[in-house]
Amino acid sequence: MKKILIFATSFLMGLAILGSAVAAQDDERLTVVELFTSQGCSSCPPADAALRALRDRPGILTLSWAVDYWDRLGWEDTFAHPHYSMRQAAYNKRFSRGGVYTPQMVFDGRFQSVGSNQGDVRDAVNLARAENRLIVEPILVSDGNKITLSLPQTDVPEDIAIVTVWYLGDATVEIGDGENSGRSLHYTNVVRLADMLPDWDGSATSFTLDVKTGRDAGADHLAVLLQQGYYHGGIVGAAKVALDGSGSR
Repeated sequence: MKKILIFATSFLMGLAILGSAVAAQDDERLTVVELFTSQGCSSCPPADAALRALRDRPGILTLSWAVDYWDRLGWEDTFAHPHYSMRQAAYNKRFSRGGVYTPQMVFDGRFQSVGSNQGDVRDAVNLARAENRLIVEPILVSDGNKITLSLPQTDVPEDIAIVTVWYLGDATVEIGDGENSGRSLHYTNVVRLADMLPDWDGSATSFTLDVKTGRDAGADHLAVLLQQGYYHGGIVGAAKVALDGSGSR
């Protein structure tokens, strides 16, 4: 436990430096950092803490996807869903990796690293933000009952997948079994429901989403990801909003 705490503290100090560098860049563009994690994985808490440190940095959208393949070791992750494991597997197939692992971070759907490796995380964020690629700025507006998604006319080379991600800003879980048995673990931006809207061809368009969908799933925020090809393609645009229309995390 002491070694984990020391490592996590050092890691978070490094991410604070990273955050300052990111803040100096274009704050309007969101770089999406996805963490594939599990409550049953003893190596994941430092990466979960790292995601929490990144969350409030300007220009970054973080999402925590709980995978279910650790459940067989004695503790069923309370946030896990097979579809989240499938998303991770699809990414890794495109990355030409032989399998999946936790904790894994994926950056803008284009690069990946071990989620607890400070140097790799820093390099991957910088690489994602520096890459020259199509950027689309979706607009999300919530009135507390519905959310309107607006997409501007954009010249896109191929149809774009629209992924809706309903997530919970903060959650604490008491782990009762498995590798983390007896620990109280904090999670941020936990995905509670993910779905897809019809593919987008670049025409100016808008969608209306029911806030109740997110609330029923236990979420308090919505993120929209625009991904090339399919739901595991490179991310070319993203936006986030609190369901009640207040500031988002």
